[in-house]
Amino acid sequence: MSTTLLKSGLLIAMVLLTAVAGLTPIWILRTLRKRAHKHGTGKKKSRVSLLLCLLTCFSAGVFLATCFLHLFPELFEHVEMMKETYGFDPDFPVAELLACTGFFVLFLVEELVLIILPNAGHSHGSSESEMERSRSRVDQVGLLRAADGDDRHHGGFSPSQPSQTETQNVASPRQCSVATCKEATIPIIAEPERCEANCATVKEYPPIITHSRPHPHSHSTRSVTIVLAIAFHAIIEGLALGVQTDPAKIWAIFISLTVHKLIVAFSIGLQLARTHAHSLKWVILSMVLIAFMTPIGGVIGMLVRHASMNAQLQDTIILICHGLTVGTFLYVTFFEVLIHERDNEHPNLLKLLAMVIGFTLIGIIRLLTHGHSHGHSHEHHHEDHDHHDHH
Repeated sequence: MSTTLLKSGLLIAMVLLTAVAGLTPIWILRTLRKRAHKHGTGKKKSRVSLLLCLLTCFSAGVFLATCFLHLFPELFEHVEMMKETYGFDPDFPVAELLACTGFFVLFLVEELVLIILPNAGHSHGSSESEMERSRSRVDQVGLLRAADGDDRHHGGFSPSQPSQTETQNVASPRQCSVATCKEATIPIIAEPERCEANCATVKEYPPIITHSRPHPHSHSTRSVTIVLAIAFHAIIEGLALGVQTDPAKIWAIFISLTVHKLIVAFSIGLQLARTHAHSLKWVILSMVLIAFMTPIGGVIGMLVRHASMNAQLQDTIILICHGLTVGTFLYVTFFEVLIHERDNEHPNLLKLLAMVIGFTLIGIIRLLTHGHSHGHSHEHHHEDHDHHDHH
């Protein structure tokens, strides 16, 4: 069997396996929603909510480990390879710079999309967790007033009480959307470490008040961000498989990539299914797109292998793409997943445990497959360099 035929067959298998893993969360979430609806209210419904929260935190651990145990080491290896092969030795942390650039680029892309398409999707304020958070913020206005009243009695200073305009601007989360309530503001304390004990004997000015408004970051934009980040990463993975010529190495890379990819695909599918419960076509389309990205990268790798592209230019492009991918994973982990789970009703220690389990799983896979999946990178680059030197 030729290596081209072998790689083609394995890439097709990877598409099918990735699609199945990514679409499985749809069935899981549907089952959880049925149970939650059946139980109505009470402990059993809370358990369903907790399970969904823990699954999300598990996926956050997977993303975190993928970034720091999988992508960052490969990025550093690629930089070292370029130092050895091309004498590329800038007196600057190139890998870290590229990773941070990827983070900033993804942040910028999201904000530009929100500026260009301000009404795309629906606000996070419509979710149950955000509604609860908004209610707590509204309650906080009352606490601020009470605090200001206390200051008036024992502080001797003139307090900066929230004005009537400010309290009128506190909108109900059900009424507020990106399109209708952009200017709605909620006064909150900007100094979390004010007087906590013996406050009656302490003289201090009233707390600094900042204003929070519903976050315009839409679910649609969030999902596009995740899909782009993972698709970019999948193409880079496909390149690693596409440039190989040794059947044994092809099989080793396929196995290591597939095991890792199935877990990541499940985590991505979970995030998409949560934010698009009533738009499953979008979830299916996104997962199919992600599933096909690795074969596309594999095809690009096979074409590059047989092309006359300058080896140094090829490796420089891969280095830049790889570095940007690290930054996108960082952004997705902290700004798209964890930020929405940190402050909900469920115990944070359980969330931490779920994250550690996801992180550990990727760490074990990395430990077991490191020798097979990463040793190829130096070898094929040296082969390509020698190949171009002969021409």
